[in-house]
Amino acid sequence: MSESTRWMTTAQAADLLGVKAETVYAYVSRGVLTRHPGADRRSSRFDRIEVERLARRNRRGGRAGALEVVVDTGLTLLDPEGALYYRGRDAIALARTESFEAVAGLLWESAYAGPWQASAAAVEVGRRAQEALPASTRPVDRMRVVVAALAAADPMRDDRRPAAVVASARALVAGIVDSLPERSPVTGSSVAERLWSRLADRAPGPGEIRALNAALVLLADHELAASTLAARVAASVWADPYLVVLTGLSAGGGILHGASASGLESLLRTTPDPAAVPRVVGDRLRGGEHLPGFGHKVYTGRDPRADALLELVREADGDSAQAGVDAVVAELVRVVGRHGGPAPNVDLALAALAVKFGLTEGSGEMVFLFGRIAGLVAHALEEYPHRVRFRPRALYTGPPPGAPPDAPSTRG
Repeated sequence: MSESTRWMTTAQAADLLGVKAETVYAYVSRGVLTRHPGADRRSSRFDRIEVERLARRNRRGGRAGALEVVVDTGLTLLDPEGALYYRGRDAIALARTESFEAVAGLLWESAYAGPWQASAAAVEVGRRAQEALPASTRPVDRMRVVVAALAAADPMRDDRRPAAVVASARALVAGIVDSLPERSPVTGSSVAERLWSRLADRAPGPGEIRALNAALVLLADHELAASTLAARVAASVWADPYLVVLTGLSAGGGILHGASASGLESLLRTTPDPAAVPRVVGDRLRGGEHLPGFGHKVYTGRDPRADALLELVREADGDSAQAGVDAVVAELVRVVGRHGGPAPNVDLALAALAVKFGLTEGSGEMVFLFGRIAGLVAHALEEYPHRVRFRPRALYTGPPPGAPPDAPSTRG
């Protein structure tokens, strides 16, 4: 095959695969296809052999090594080389210039309409639902309880018109944050300022609200992550918006997903200074443990969210008792990244934010999942019109029907 016939444009690859151009990039984000820069370094090109192999596999219904789900979406584009876009706009730039509310409105295609509020009755329900919880309950666990309580208290939760879903989502976000126990005085009406008062025992310092708001923006959506897929499945069977969000929050609580930041918080809190980092990392490696906070399944380059948020955390004044966190994080990045090691991901940045700012334990996971509510609702809005789109089939590997109990399975 000559060099001139080897390469295909995005449009040619999409035509051969019988999909939209956006789906081609979805294949790229999952590692199914490899994107190569075009001659002008801005366009994309694809290896014809790789595209034809994928097309043949799709035609014969072949199984891949991992479960593949590709969904057309107009919400979020991940560039594996290290970029993130919300409806075509650079999410990293949005995190520095826009409020979480405005970015949620962008994802929902609904203009920002002033401070978000829940009714006094809804907030009272959310607060009462937590009365039986121990004082040590983490904010993220309280959040799930509040979502369930607010759902039960909303008689109109089954209105799935887009405007009604957006109104419910605004009230839900406000209801969650206003139902959580207040740890310090509220300094403003934005979602980030109200959330700060539930996670910190002091007023915010310069740059801290800016960093917290940016974290919510950067975590608002990330294409078809596990929690988002779970939420879309729920939306496809017309679960109400509260149940869609609760489904996403449940999947997001896995230690390999949103809860990863909690383990990193513990690591940062127990690492006294940069000099201790090589020993801490070495002990993990010696024990065969995975070190969270580094590498990513989608980004072949750097996680742009991590770089942006770590920079904002460094720029902000934090809790004076945690003044050395920046140096510990920098040394951790250096040690893990030596000899071509993995780059940091957003979980490390969230942990650094939580520990440096002196937020309550588990705040990194809370920020991750609280911010992700914006994306879960956006995906529900996209999914509702399709109705029961997900019905995968299983490949049965158990005993043949009617076989005695000790019969071998059908697995080859």
